Amino acid sequence: MALQDKSLPFPLVFLQPVADVHHVWTALSLHISPAVEDGSALLARLFNEFELHEALGGLTCIIPVSDPASFAPAFREQFPQGQLALRVPVEHCVDPARIDALDWLYSRGFSIIADGLPAQGASVFPFVESIVLDASIGKLPETAQWLHGLRGPHLAENVADAVQFDACRVQGFRWFSGDYALHPDSRLSQKNSISRARLLKLLELVARDADANELESLLKQDPALSYQLFKLVSSAAFGFSAHITNFTQAINLLGRRQLQRWLQLLLYARFPGDESANPLLPRAAARAAMMEAMAQRIDCTQEELDRAFIIGMFSLLDILLGMPLNDIIEPLKLPVDIVHALVRRSGRLGKLLDVVERSEDGRIPLRHSDLDAAGLDAEVYCRCLIQAFNWATRVSTEA
Repeated sequence: MALQDKSLPFPLVFLQPVADVHHVWTALSLHISPAVEDGSALLARLFNEFELHEALGGLTCIIPVSDPASFAPAFREQFPQGQLALRVPVEHCVDPARIDALDWLYSRGFSIIADGLPAQGASVFPFVESIVLDASIGKLPETAQWLHGLRGPHLAENVADAVQFDACRVQGFRWFSGDYALHPDSRLSQKNSISRARLLKLLELVARDADANELESLLKQDPALSYQLFKLVSSAAFGFSAHITNFTQAINLLGRRQLQRWLQLLLYARFPGDESANPLLPRAAARAAMMEAMAQRIDCTQEELDRAFIIGMFSLLDILLGMPLNDIIEPLKLPVDIVHALVRRSGRLGKLLDVVERSEDGRIPLRHSDLDAAGLDAEVYCRCLIQAFNWATRVSTEA
């Protein structure tokens, strides 16, 4: 598909987070729909104009390339060796007739990931160190030899749940993508969902009487902590009957001294010993930032922007806390449009939440018609997506 052909719609762009065994994001996997035969022009535009490089931070970007011989994007910026990883069909990685094209790309700083298992007895090129496999196809007998024979890290995608995550980890995979974060192990306690590092940082800010904007910025990175704050301020003990619509309002109602005491209690109430990040936190951050960015593009008011962020942040609380969403939000003094967006996906903010959910779940795919219904187009959506991941990558690495 030629990107310059204005008669064709801008393709739908998706970014799938890739995490390590501790649930910290290590890469973003780029997907395009419909697939672009030669994605060089689109990729160059995403990096040069849409600033996808900013969203990466220090993460790797995994880029699907169907034909390495025709792939030659022009980037304005120089990227560190290996930060851009090309996901290449495995047959290209074992065919001597194709080695020159891959070797040329490797010499220019791209790392090469084989998409699929090589045939038995095949030899992959020496610069191919990793493979990516679809976890949904199950364990294959010949997988082990490649996982242990190549350096890695190897990526298991479409990991469905915590059980499959553990199975892939035992097999030898070290990078993971899929819906497993949305289907955590029900046997594990969710009480340790608030980041200790973030609590300590908040205590430091409160102790030095930091500006409310600094406190709000940090609170926005943690849905569990944000929920607990809203719940506390909404309790009968504060005697406040109006709707709470933003973080600064909640902080001011609570007061600095009470906020400090509350954070200290939360810090000591947490269960120690969990060395892994909560995989839901950066996902909720991405949702919140995406909601806010899209709301801005459809000319929402500042109050609506605040509500859009809260809707995105709170939309995963039922999974994070292991409770029905209605039971979670009932004690909060949330405006009715926020409640309806969360529970029914109704109203224009509810339509935006539907777009966000479709953008991250391949089983309910995002379509151009969904964007039209929300007042967006594919190009604007793409800019919002990259802006949101710019925020969420920082949340993941700082959690």
